[in-house]
Amino acid sequence: MKAAVMRGKQKLVIEDIPTPEPGPNQVLVKIGYSALCGSDVHRFQYGMANDGSVLGHEYIGEVVQTGSDVTRLKPGDRIVGGGGAPPVGTMMPVYPNDRYSAMTVGLETTRIGGFAEYIAMDEWRPLLIPEGVSDELAVLAEPASIAVHAVRTSKFKVGDSAVVMGAGPIGLLIMQVLKAAGADQVIVSEPAEARVNAARALGADLVLNPIEEDVVARVLELSGGPGVPVAFDAAAAKPTFQQGMEMVQRGGQLLVVSMAWEDVDLKTVDWIGREVEMKAAYGSQPIDWQTVLNLMERGQLSEESMVTAESFIGWDDMQSSMERLMKPDEHVQLVLVCD
Repeated sequence: MKAAVMRGKQKLVIEDIPTPEPGPNQVLVKIGYSALCGSDVHRFQYGMANDGSVLGHEYIGEVVQTGSDVTRLKPGDRIVGGGGAPPVGTMMPVYPNDRYSAMTVGLETTRIGGFAEYIAMDEWRPLLIPEGVSDELAVLAEPASIAVHAVRTSKFKVGDSAVVMGAGPIGLLIMQVLKAAGADQVIVSEPAEARVNAARALGADLVLNPIEEDVVARVLELSGGPGVPVAFDAAAAKPTFQQGMEMVQRGGQLLVVSMAWEDVDLKTVDWIGREVEMKAAYGSQPIDWQTVLNLMERGQLSEESMVTAESFIGWDDMQSSMERLMKPDEHVQLVLVCD
C-alpha cells in the first residue's frame, strides 16, 4: 500500500509498504481522508518521529475486512479512526507513565498511522459515523474531541463569555463547542486572514487581530473591566500564554490546549495578585468523541470554511504541505485524499 513515510527530520517519502493483515479481533480500514494535524507537523518540523514511521491520526474510512472474531463491525461500515472504549476489564492507562511527555511520545516504536491507504485497528477502537454526517465533517472528529475535552474540563459554565486565542482547527472547534454549550459571547484572537474569515463564518461574536490591537486591553474593555471567566490558548504563540493569564478575571482560568515547542512569554507579577489559574487539557476520552458525533449529527458542528475544496491534497503534495503548515498563514485545514 502507499504511505507517507518519515525518513529523517522534515523529510517525508511516499513509499509502498506492506498492507497490514487484521488479527482475529481487528478490522482492516481503507482510509478515505486523513487530516494533517499540528502535532504531526511539529514532529515533522522538529525531527520527533522515528525513521520509518507513518504519522497521521485524524482519519476516516471504510471497513473492508474483518477478523474471525469481529462482531460489531462489518465491511462497508463508515468509521472515524478512534473514540471507542476498551472492552470491560481491559485497563488502558491514560498515559504510558507518570512522566509522560507529549514531545517524546511514540519515539519508542515505529508506528503506522493514518497517512496510508489502509490501517488495521482493534474492533473496539473506531466509532461508526452517523447517517447524514459527511466524510468532510467526520474527518474533524478527532480534533473536535480535543475541543470538547478542553471545554468539558475547563471552568466554563453556561452563560459565560470566553476568549479563544488561535483560529486553527482546534481553536475554531473550541469556538463552536462553546457556542453549542451556551456561551454568551465568544471572542477570537487571530492574525491570519484565512483563519479570521473562517472564525467569522463559523459564528465568532468578535474577531480581534493581536498584531493590530492590544487584545488584553480590548477584552477588559468588552467585559466592563474584570476580564473573562475563561480563556483558551489554542495558538501556542509566544505571547498567548501571558495574554491569557492577563485577560481572565480574578480567580479565572486559562485553559491551555496547544503545545508550544519553543519558549513563551511569562511575567507572573502581572496576574499573580488575582489568583488566576492555568489548566492544561490534552487528548480526549471516549465520552468526548461520542459527544462530537452527537453534535455533528445535530448540526451543531460545521466544517464550513475549514474543510473546503482547497483543503484536499494528494500524495505528491505531502512534503510541501507539511512544510507550508510549519507557518500556517494561508490555510485552515489540509486533508490528504488517500484513495
